[in-house]
Order: sequence, then structure tokens, then C-alpha cells
Amino acid sequence: MTYQDVVNRIQTIVNNHYQLADFGYGDLSDLKTRFENSSGDSAVQADYPYLFLNPGVHNRTLTTMTYNFNMLVMDMARGEVADQPYNNILAIQSQCQQMIDDVLADLYYGFTDQPEVMRANMSYTPFNERFQDDVAGMTASLSIEVPTGLNLCVAPIDRYVLQVDVLNNIDRTLGPDAGDDKAFTYPIEIYDPAGNWNINKYITDEPGTYKFVVNQAITLNQPAVGDVLPNQPVISQLTDTPIDPNWPATWASGWPTAFVDTTTVYNYSATYIIDVPDRRPGGYVWEFVWLLDQFGLPESTIQQLAGGELKIYKLV
Repeated sequence: MTYQDVVNRIQTIVNNHYQLADFGYGDLSDLKTRFENSSGDSAVQADYPYLFLNPGVHNRTLTTMTYNFNMLVMDMARGEVADQPYNNILAIQSQCQQMIDDVLADLYYGFTDQPEVMRANMSYTPFNERFQDDVAGMTASLSIEVPTGLNLCVAPIDRYVLQVDVLNNIDRTLGPDAGDDKAFTYPIEIYDPAGNWNINKYITDEPGTYKFVVNQAITLNQPAVGDVLPNQPVISQLTDTPIDPNWPATWASGWPTAFVDTTTVYNYSATYIIDVPDRRPGGYVWEFVWLLDQFGLPESTIQQLAGGELKIYKLV
């Protein structure tokens, strides 16, 4: 249950109550009034009896959140009878206390998940003529404890640590067919503290989960008759097995699917998430961005334009 859920639940109870006519939330300066306000606009004009929820300071433990509020219930004050002073004010304050108790009871007993309304040592404070309207009522201190443990697994926080940040500074011709340079090359090192970058390979002996983020502008070279365009790049792991595993992009955009001309620039962006379970026997895990050959199909080449970037991260 979120903080908004708690406030919305109290508002629902107020809306369903046969006597409470209006609900408000916020700082005391946000209280609606009826005095000198004849607009009829419910957004700014109070309707009584009126429950106003004023948030306090909330508290957290490792497993719970405690939300604290001042809950004010008020009604328009009525004139007193001369021989019964304070009788009308007391009646209003008493009625407002009962409405507070109604809300607390429904909040605790009326929902299957039963949020823990802190019922011990609750303070009730009567008041009269406290605000711009001539009103009377009762204020209650309300604390609601909700099980809300801290959970890093659901936190929208990137837990990948940057390992390599490299750029390419020249245009290069790449192609997937035999004899072509298949691997994207980034010779300039911006960040490589472990020294694991080697032109077009990431060489590490640490298994784990890696993220490759590519932002690379390319152009297409004129295909020969019968050539098809290269497929979107993959990440390939060099192993001691007959067939090296390849990973397609987890997310990608901008790769061309049809030849238009040799001047159109395509901005290819891609993210690859790779799980490397173990070290390469007798060596390292080697991974790099490359064009995978489509067996039996002649393929055209592309230009890797200067200014492309590759970032490699490791999940910690």
C-alpha cells in the first residue's frame, strides 16, 4: 500500500459517510472555507461537516512505513442559547469526535488487508473558531503503519558499473562475408581502468552479467547484384567450442532494412544484455560487436562512421 493509497482510502471512507460532506488534504493553508465565498465551486468552497487531512512527519523502519496525520473534522458553529452556554459548540465537537471514530473504525475493520491504525494513546483536541469560517470540531492524531519493506530488487536503479567506454575516430568498411572485417572497431579509450579493451574485443576473466550499449552512425555501400544487406549486429563470445554463441540485441533501433543510397546516415542504437556463466577454459571470455554472416547469401558492406561509441557495463 502506497502513501497515495492511504490518503485515497480515507477519502473513500469520507465519501461513503452519510454525514461527512467534504474532504480535503494538504497544509492548513489549503483549507477550504465558505466565508465570503459564494462561487459554489466545490474546489474552493467548503461543504460541512468537513474532514481535512493534514500530513505530518512520516517514519520508516526496515520493514514498515508509519504515516502520521492530523485529522480535522469540523462543522459550522451554531449560536449559543443564553441559558445554555457552550452547548452548541460542545454538541458539534462531540459529533465530530464520533465522525472521527467512524473513519477510524472503517479504516481498520472495513478493509481486508486491515492497515495497522495505531489506536493506543491517540490524542483528540477540540477547537472552536480556529479558521476563517466560524467552525468548531475536533482534531485527532492519526498514525497508520503499513508493511513496506525496502526491496532493492524492485528499485528502478541501474546497478551496472561502467567497465569500458570507447570511441572510433575513422570511417571503416565492414561486412559479414569471408574476407571482410566483421567487427566494429573502437580504438580510442575514454575509460578502461582494467585494461580489458583491445580494439574490437572485450577480454575479461570475470563471469557475470554484462551490458553492451552501442551508439553508432553508419552508411550503406552500394550492394552488388544479388547482395542482401547485413543483418543487425550481434555480440559474439569466443569459446573453445565448434560454434561460438551469439546474442542479438535486447533493444535496438535505427538499423537499415533496405538500400536507399550511400549517403543516408543511419543512427544505430542498441543494448545487449549477456549472461556469461563461466570462464573460457584455458583463457578468457572474449566478446565483441560484429556482423554475423548469413550462410549462403552474399552480403553488401557498410561504413562504420567516425564518432561511434561503445560502453560496456558489468552487473554488481
